[in-house]
Amino acid sequence: MERRQFAVLAVLAGLGLGMLGNLLFYNRQIGLSFPLFIVVVVVLLLVLARAAGVALRPRGLWPLLPGTFFALMVAFRADPLMTALNVGMVLTLGALILHYLPLDQRLDESSLAQHTGALVETTFMLIPSAVIESVEAWAWLKERRQQRGQVFASVVRGGLFALPILAVFAFLLGSADAVFASYVSQTMTSISTFFGLENLDDSLFQGVLVIGIATIATGALGYGIIQRPYPPAKAIPAAAEADDEGVQETVEKRKPAFKLAMLESGIIMGAVVGLFALFVFIQFAYFFGGRTTLEVAGLSYAQYARRGFFELVAVSVLTLGLSLWLEHSTVRQSQRENRIFKGLALAIVGLTSVMLVSAAQRMWLYEEAFGFTHLRVYTHVFMLWLGVLFGFFVLAVFRLKTQIFALGVVLVSIGYLATLNLMNVDHYIAERNIARYHDGQELDVRFLNILSADAIPAILPLYQQAEAGSEAHLWAGQWLRRQLMSLDERYAGNGGTLFSANASIDGAYQQLDAVRDSLPVYDPNLYWGSYYSSYDEASDYESGWETLGTSVPGGR
Repeated sequence: MERRQFAVLAVLAGLGLGMLGNLLFYNRQIGLSFPLFIVVVVVLLLVLARAAGVALRPRGLWPLLPGTFFALMVAFRADPLMTALNVGMVLTLGALILHYLPLDQRLDESSLAQHTGALVETTFMLIPSAVIESVEAWAWLKERRQQRGQVFASVVRGGLFALPILAVFAFLLGSADAVFASYVSQTMTSISTFFGLENLDDSLFQGVLVIGIATIATGALGYGIIQRPYPPAKAIPAAAEADDEGVQETVEKRKPAFKLAMLESGIIMGAVVGLFALFVFIQFAYFFGGRTTLEVAGLSYAQYARRGFFELVAVSVLTLGLSLWLEHSTVRQSQRENRIFKGLALAIVGLTSVMLVSAAQRMWLYEEAFGFTHLRVYTHVFMLWLGVLFGFFVLAVFRLKTQIFALGVVLVSIGYLATLNLMNVDHYIAERNIARYHDGQELDVRFLNILSADAIPAILPLYQQAEAGSEAHLWAGQWLRRQLMSLDERYAGNGGTLFSANASIDGAYQQLDAVRDSLPVYDPNLYWGSYYSSYDEASDYESGWETLGTSVPGGR
């Protein structure tokens, strides 16, 4: 395909996506509209790439699978934070696909620095790329006008001139005849409804939305398909690629700007191993040893477990960064030095893994004692996937695959967010906290107040099973009534359309609608306050936070 012909198609596709985006998103609740829009974008990208002669490599398109999953989850989760994370992940994976699509360089064999550069470059090149495609498309129109009797260009120009003229005459004729005016009005209403332009007073804002989406889409298509004929990545001879273990690299190694001798790195790593070994010994002697050992030390098990998990996560992250820096900067001049480095690295990973287990167990004990929140659940899941990332670091130390750690970061990020989606975090938090309440512990209703409709299937049974007149029954009834009022407003507006469909919200609304008559009337005087995330977690239940339970009164 000729370069300028592609530009015309890219601009037309961008305008089409702009109008589609206006139809799906303007003044509408997000839901099924997002995955539908992403599917159309992907189809257009693949079709135009094939038409432009870009060789599509399945190995470079694998991020489409997790990207599609996260796009679909926008239509399955009501939690605004999860929606934002899912949209962000789709855009991130999309930027990586666009950057690597026309290149021989593979995404799974690129470094973290290259991934970061790809995201930054793609973001900042979208608008300039859209300008380039628009200029090329306009040049094609001028060329066709000169070469082919002005047919196509004349049709376009004539249409642009005819629209305002027809508008003026239609207005005058409509003023002269009421029947003609009604037909014109019906026609304009049908056109406006089809393109999502029901409120013509908002046409300016809708025009901005259309142009904005069209610009980004056009720039993305141009940048990702045709504007970067980069040369293929250079490979070095196989004899120079092999390390001391005989494993071959496929990209040229860069010398670090700052070098450390093995003796210097060995001192650093040995000191870290010694400190971590002492800490792990204490963990086995006291924390993993159980309550009896701690009581001898003058501490209760709850006092010992209620702190330290965030610090241990911070230590683990810093350790990973230190290990990566040492692996990159240390010069190993012999197989013996290489084996020593690998041994120390394995020792650090092993000891850090024990600390991660300690942090995860501390977090679990803390959650069981004081309840589940977003921060605690997100951190807990992060610990598990951080352990997986350490596994990729071990693979990188032994050089089993080029840039295996960078690939690990991408896969762990995908796995982390996928886990949170599959957990359905708001439902999980409500379910676990209510289970604690049934076991006789406090229920932090101030935190439950901020949960989304994802939590309705967990809180509705609490209302139905709690004793009538009890504080749990009273709070749950008021919370459910507020949720129903909010959902009624959603479905009375534009939240009930096909494009706004959301499996979690629609299912929760059906549940609440079925018990509408049994829910109490909303009483604004019955309010349990709101949750503040900035309180001191070590003393949250010692400073007057309102809860429900056997020992702490709640509700007012």
